[in-house]
Amino acid sequence: MDTFQLRTSDGQLLDFEVAALDLSSGGLPAPHLREHLVSGAPITVYYSNDNGTLVAHRYIDAPPS
Repeated sequence: MDTFQLRTSDGQLLDFEVAALDLSSGGLPAPHLREHLVSGAPITVYYSNDNGTLVAHRYIDAPPS
């Protein structure tokens, strides 16, 4: 299982586990996260809370603000 850490717009750090990403409907593959790490561009993460563990199921480029 892979993991990544996300900093929210208010500065909070969230740790996610990734079992399998849903690539349908614009979902992006895990390697695309590296581009966001380098650029700092925001993402939107769709996830579930599994007994306190945040499990990412899908992520997309965040819409422009």
